Amino acid sequence: MNELLELNKGFLIKGYLWISGILTCGFSIYLFFFFSEVSIKWILIVYSITFFFAPLLVLFGWISNAMNIRKHRKRILNKKPYNELEKIGFNKKAIKPNYNGLSDYILFGEINGYQITFDINISNPKIAEFIIYKPSGIVDKIDFSKYTFSKKIDTSKENLNSIQELETTLTKMTRLVKNG
Repeated sequence: MNELLELNKGFLIKGYLWISGILTCGFSIYLFFFFSEVSIKWILIVYSITFFFAPLLVLFGWISNAMNIRKHRKRILNKKPYNELEKIGFNKKAIKPNYNGLSDYILFGEINGYQITFDINISNPKIAEFIIYKPSGIVDKIDFSKYTFSKKIDTSKENLNSIQELETTLTKMTRLVKNG
């Protein structure tokens, strides 16, 4: 957890300041028009909620979601053959932003000259995703900066017996990308 918080420290501070700033400004605008109708006690309560508690609740949701994704990734990486990914070249870590903006480390390797990342599917955390990011040029005056090819493996249904089977699958995937 410390690694996750350390990696996202700047983002979390900015997020806290933005959320608390927007909520506090919104309440201040409300007070500008309806100050006489709100007691001082309620003003202090709402300011404390908008400045402290609501932003912390949102940040807690972001962090708990990222920790849940990390837990599912670790669960898959403890299964065989995924616990042997470093044998086929997945020994580097890359930083990948999450869908809610938080970043985390994912495994990264290279097979047949193609860079492949390992992550889990966010909508179904039992699915392991191997993704090739293939840069391309300009085709018919349309610029495709990057597009991806992915192999999704349902770890609850598909049982790969060895790391060699997984390596063969990934090698076939790189050949498809190369020929396609």
